[in-house]
Amino acid sequence: MKVNQVRFGVITLLCALIVCLTMSVVGSCPNEIGPKGTITLYTSVPAAIIEELKEEFEAQNPGLHLEIYWQDTGTVVDKINQEIAAGQVQADLIWVADFTVGEELKEKGVLLRYIPAESVEIPYILKDKEGYYCAGELLIMVVAYNTDTVTAIPTGYEDLLDARYYGRIGHDTPETSGPFLYFVGTLLQDADFGEEFFVALAENSPQIQTSTQTTQRIADGELDMGITIDYTVRTLLMENPSAPIDYIYPEAGVVMVPGPIAIFKDSQNIEGAKTFVRYILSKSGQTLLRDLGGYVPVRLDVSPPERIITVTKLKVIPSDNYWIAEHKDDIVSRFIDIFGEED
Repeated sequence: MKVNQVRFGVITLLCALIVCLTMSVVGSCPNEIGPKGTITLYTSVPAAIIEELKEEFEAQNPGLHLEIYWQDTGTVVDKINQEIAAGQVQADLIWVADFTVGEELKEKGVLLRYIPAESVEIPYILKDKEGYYCAGELLIMVVAYNTDTVTAIPTGYEDLLDARYYGRIGHDTPETSGPFLYFVGTLLQDADFGEEFFVALAENSPQIQTSTQTTQRIADGELDMGITIDYTVRTLLMENPSAPIDYIYPEAGVVMVPGPIAIFKDSQNIEGAKTFVRYILSKSGQTLLRDLGGYVPVRLDVSPPERIITVTKLKVIPSDNYWIAEHKDDIVSRFIDIFGEED
């Protein structure tokens, strides 16, 4: 009788182990023995998406609780700089939409060097060569257009200079948007664009608002065309498939904006912070990010959203994130000189 009980117990344990291992393959097995406590993330990842990621992360890591401070990239960076000046960063992690922020914080000496195993599947151009930060998301600056009002499908950023669209184009500002700062900095350094492109763009009277607002106004027919972030269009179309909006990747090349994720070296829960970074960079984390918001995955082993080519096949306008980080204030000043100050 005892032998049978032992056998039954062993079989039950093996079955439970098989179930857990199977669930872990798809990222659903709770980590009961991992790090505990609270970790605080400062981020600009859209609120609805980060809340979904938080729920899934905490389900997989029941000992950890994720606190979130959410604002646009510029506000997040301002908060961190104020805390650095005060002598103590209150966050454990940062995840924003501007690769230059990772470089700035590395230069200030506030980041922890950490190279997670998951990063092996991420292209080297999306990682800091010294291991202080890595892209957790990938944003692509596209040209979106209203399919009812625009008869000639655009082919590049230069289409916004067409006088036919005077006053009916839109885009963000580098004063508050990390991705648009990266976009402006990249094109200022490109011989085919330079400052002349932005002068001509300003002359066509663009409406200045966030990328999400630009995308929505194009879909609503208030604007004909705009420079925006790719996932904002895909998210809108996920919610409203019949919306009269589409987008193109410029034929001459796109500006690709990696969104860095990093750990602060003075984190009060470094192991918990590492667990979150590994989750975001994992196959299941990148798959969920793709499915929730239409993001292009940073991992090569996760397929991109529908209709999207892989990162390695995109024609990309080169960005010098070190130069952009060093000249951030000058980029914003030049933009204000051309377009005027944000209201």
